[in-house]
Amino acid sequence: MGRFPLAAILVLAVALAAGADARTRKSSADWDDLGAEFCRLTLAGDMVGLRPLLSDSLAGAIVAAAANPALPPARILFQTYANEVPNCTADTRNGALVEIKRSNAGGGAPSWSEYLVIVPERDGTSRIDDVLFATRRSDTLRARLDHYAATR
Repeated sequence: MGRFPLAAILVLAVALAAGADARTRKSSADWDDLGAEFCRLTLAGDMVGLRPLLSDSLAGAIVAAAANPALPPARILFQTYANEVPNCTADTRNGALVEIKRSNAGGGAPSWSEYLVIVPERDGTSRIDDVLFATRRSDTLRARLDHYAATR
């Protein structure tokens, strides 16, 4: 294999790897794509797909809470209320928060907003580290996970 084909393969491999992490490697404070992917995956209940979007710390808290059989399924776990609603949209509020709006079709009730907390990771990516729920300031995904982990 000559130098050019090997170099082309290496460039392609790097480009594919960079593309796979594009939603977590943004350098700007625009996290709409990350929020949209979060919406898509939570509506599908796809915990495996969500893993690359989550900080290692949050993923560890989910694993610890998963020992409790009462832990809600992924479709419900990441939202404020147990009502399953079909609409989920994302809107970046600032460099650390993405507003997630959930509702029935056409924005109908029930509807609410919650916020993804985005944090930078040591590897240069940014990930979801918590969800601030719509009920009260102390109601967060991490607080709920701590409760489930403590009450196995």
